Amino acid sequence: MKYFVDLFPLLFILVVGDRHLNANGPFGKRHAVGDEPSPHACNRGSGISISSKSLAISNINVSTTTYVSNEQIIITWTSLSKPCVDDFVGIYFVEIDVPAACDYFDYEFVKSGQSQTSWQMTNLRRPLEFRYYSRDRNCFGNYSLIARSPTVQPSNINEPTHIHLAYGDHIDEIYVSYLTNSSDFLPQCQYGLNPSSLNLQKSGTSTTYTASDMCEGKATEWGPQTFIHPGFMHTILLTDLVPSTTYYYRVGTDQHGWSEIYSFRNRPSNKDESVYLIAYGDMGVSPVESGAKSTMDRVAARIRSTNVTCLLHIGDISYARGIGALWDAFMTQLQPVAARVPYMVGIGNHEYDHETGGDKDPSGASGPGGFRPEWGNYGIDSGGECAVPMVRRFHSPSNGNGLFWYSFDVGPIHIIYYSTEHDFRRTSSQYQWIEEDLRSVNRSRTPWLIVGSHRHFYTSESESPTDLIKLMLRLYLEPLFYQYHVDVNLYAHRHSYERSCPMYQSKCVDDGIVQVLIGMAGQDLDGGTYSGAAWSLYHDQQFGYTTIFANQTYLHFSYFHNSDDQIADQFTLQK
Repeated sequence: MKYFVDLFPLLFILVVGDRHLNANGPFGKRHAVGDEPSPHACNRGSGISISSKSLAISNINVSTTTYVSNEQIIITWTSLSKPCVDDFVGIYFVEIDVPAACDYFDYEFVKSGQSQTSWQMTNLRRPLEFRYYSRDRNCFGNYSLIARSPTVQPSNINEPTHIHLAYGDHIDEIYVSYLTNSSDFLPQCQYGLNPSSLNLQKSGTSTTYTASDMCEGKATEWGPQTFIHPGFMHTILLTDLVPSTTYYYRVGTDQHGWSEIYSFRNRPSNKDESVYLIAYGDMGVSPVESGAKSTMDRVAARIRSTNVTCLLHIGDISYARGIGALWDAFMTQLQPVAARVPYMVGIGNHEYDHETGGDKDPSGASGPGGFRPEWGNYGIDSGGECAVPMVRRFHSPSNGNGLFWYSFDVGPIHIIYYSTEHDFRRTSSQYQWIEEDLRSVNRSRTPWLIVGSHRHFYTSESESPTDLIKLMLRLYLEPLFYQYHVDVNLYAHRHSYERSCPMYQSKCVDDGIVQVLIGMAGQDLDGGTYSGAAWSLYHDQQFGYTTIFANQTYLHFSYFHNSDDQIADQFTLQK
């Protein structure tokens, strides 16, 4: 191989051992930790009343009372002459009691003189309203309701949303998934070779989950900032698809309505055809996370202009962490991309890690919290979800352990997803599966071998304390990957980009593995210093995404900055 060159936690989650603390809003509002409306005003025993101050306004006007997902609603009001610094407008289920000022889904502080704001709507399948709360007694009292809007609701409560694709077990299979409020009717996908003639139709299955299906914490508690009913997830498996062929499709039912028509191109079966992939990790919700928005924008544009075969998202997907509405927001932002290319996901700590409730763990891991060795810093990073929302929403080939570990071919590349949140030691079932899969790869059919998971093996960025998990990954898995001549090892977890030389055991070697850290897709950025390790050929801390082009003899890897969509780093491998 040649190598070329605050007290009351409202919308934030405190995660033990998690440095990425933030306050996410599912309606497009970004908040800094500690800036939430005063917990004293929200929690005083006297409660919250209709305003005792002279009302300056009584209504919030809305630009529309019905909406579709991602639509912007502009709300307006007559501004108070002297608003408090923590006056806010929030969005609520209509049945939320007036005194429950802080039981919102999202909020925005009102600035002096402000009389308008815009909200990016997420279809939560229920009637909503906007409310303006201000504090009594010269801004030292309880929050009081100052104004409220008319009810706003989805134009179709059963609008097909969250549409996304994934590969099945065979080259001729694609999973098509979507979500609605109801499972009253059999989910359908109409598809064909021409958008004006969707002459084929397949039916699918439906599922959902509830708070009691999950392991612990806020994921198991009902409320606007914890668990809400997620709707019903529908999945149809399309079979007998012709390789390298474009199909047009829509999903829904005659009773509830249909989605718009999308298209996808099936992966090739001919080993001589080239493929083009996009890869990243650690994204979060756009536009709350500015990096996630820019990544989604850049990736969506590339998919419109380029024949992208599939997309790899290697863990830390939505960062919902027990807040159900954030899953709705994330899946809504994903649809423009994942409805057009298969979106292949892996498991990260923010999807899986938990301490209790192991009998609910869909991975089948033993113990109350799964794999938690003394040397690991495995926490409660999923907010108690323990991957339940992931496995109900996303799909993968069935040759491993669901979404936790599996493999698939894409043209001349064999890709293995494994889990760093599960036991990867030599005696583990996962290790044995990885070794068997590596042994079975036909390198004449798929000369390129890429492995991917969430936690990193290598970074030259400062870490304190030392991350022992990465050392154990090197101890147990790096020799196995080297033995079977893995070409590229992709991972994330650290929110930065870094690329190594072909290496083994921290040294550059001609037949080594290129280690690539790709955790820069949107959920904030690291700010640590770098050690200057000899094996590190490029690193930075900017938002971006990567692409992989490959044919039988040539693989080209590129890293793009979101800021200008220009290549910041690239390398080539040849066979």
